[in-house]
Amino acid sequence: MEKVSIIGSGNVGANTAFFIAEKGITNVYLYDIQDGISTGKALDMMEAAPIRKYRNCITGIDDINDIRNSESVIIAAGTACSVGMKQEKLLEENWETVSRIVEKIVQISPESIVIVATEPVDFLTTLIAQKFSLPRNKLLGLGCILDASRLKAAVSRELSISAENITAMVIGRDSDDMIVVSEYTRVSGIPLVQLIPEGKIKALIHEVREGGNLIAELSECPGSYYTPSAAAAEVIDAIHMDLKRILPVSVEMEGEYGTTGVAMSLPCVIGKNGVEKVLTPILTKAQQDALKKSAEAIKEIIAVYGESKAHIRKS
Repeated sequence: MEKVSIIGSGNVGANTAFFIAEKGITNVYLYDIQDGISTGKALDMMEAAPIRKYRNCITGIDDINDIRNSESVIIAAGTACSVGMKQEKLLEENWETVSRIVEKIVQISPESIVIVATEPVDFLTTLIAQKFSLPRNKLLGLGCILDASRLKAAVSRELSISAENITAMVIGRDSDDMIVVSEYTRVSGIPLVQLIPEGKIKALIHEVREGGNLIAELSECPGSYYTPSAAAAEVIDAIHMDLKRILPVSVEMEGEYGTTGVAMSLPCVIGKNGVEKVLTPILTKAQQDALKKSAEAIKEIIAVYGESKAHIRKS
């Protein structure tokens, strides 16, 4: 299966296709429900290939059946998150669309690894896991890989060093409730707390939490898309090249830290089989409590959403 398919040709979907081509990973099939968008953007990107020198093909498709036999399928369709938009509202906007897409993936390309890029990632990944019989290893959301990248960028700027020397551990819910595990956030093996004062570390973490909103406010557009696109391309690279990369992605929890029935980010080994192993770093009691609190919040919001949909159907 020498291809990856992307459903949704907006900012995230199109930039993901471009980043995959730039990295030289594999061929990309780009689909959008609106005829012409995917084919037009794919043509534009392929006309840049002689300059950028990427060798894989980006093909725009107007028939979703052409995703058949994809190694991975990225879901990047739906409403983008805007400034101040609550995740409950975003869930209401996007679940029906994402649910229909997953139904088609299961029908057309059942062996594919499904990667959720549509927000709110943790909620949608949880609902997909509940509704569809996908193996745990073949369903993941981008989750805290974005937050980890933003944290690396912030630390790099603060210390005036290369981001390549920084490892960042961010887990939990992809939101204000994200958990930065400072003990595992290091610069060439040196704990961050030895290089940056505690107060400044807290300020950097706050900056990362507000990163998406700040980008949306400054650029006057709904949310960020370069970082999610780069994150999606990184996951595809790890899968297609079987790199066994450890990335903080949203995965259905099956007893980790006493939590089940909800998807949140944990460090996972990503390879040709998708999520090949879920790692459980040692957490403090406060961090474990924060993780459980986030899990309960996700369950509560999903339960309320389910009740509201049932009420609408009865009416």
